[in-house]
Amino acid sequence: MVILLAVVTAVMAVTSTKLTQTKKETAEQAVEIKRLKNENKKLTVENDKLKESSATLEDIKDRVFEINRRRSRLRKWAALPDRGGDWIGRIDQYLARTPLGGKGRTFYMAAVDAGIEPRLMPAIAMIESGGGRANANSNNFFGRKAVRGGWAAWSNPEEAIDNQAHYIARMWGRVASPYEMRGYAIPGGPWMSKVSREMGRI
Repeated sequence: MVILLAVVTAVMAVTSTKLTQTKKETAEQAVEIKRLKNENKKLTVENDKLKESSATLEDIKDRVFEINRRRSRLRKWAALPDRGGDWIGRIDQYLARTPLGGKGRTFYMAAVDAGIEPRLMPAIAMIESGGGRANANSNNFFGRKAVRGGWAAWSNPEEAIDNQAHYIARMWGRVASPYEMRGYAIPGGPWMSKVSREMGRI
């Protein structure tokens, strides 16, 4: 009888230990399940954001494609002989005896692309550098300062002209006259009238 009681007591002790261990494991599992649910919620939110971003990117791609398509059509239209052809020839004639000779098409197409007056950049180049004879820095025909000081530079004339066109459009909009470009040169100086006079020669 004593032996049986001892066995029963031992079995109960083991069972109690197992129950305690099981409860502990269950509690740990509950904590882990809760953590996993929270992680799943976060992942769901991130996934939704990614889907939204993907849709936005697709929309941006479509818009960029449409803008480039319209720009391409505009450039082809602008270069036709009865439109840009005349301007291109006039700019080429104006720059004929300068290092920028033959860049009439580049000047004109960059101006069309940026929506500014076609004669404006060639005139600025003539005033600032004598049409490329005395540049402020590499291919800097326009007397442009660099963002961090000194003078801006470009790897080739085409890059410089394109950058200048979009710089003017970004800073002053679709300008047609140097008088709309306040701040480009020394305030109160004769720069605007000089550029305007050069434009009249094109």
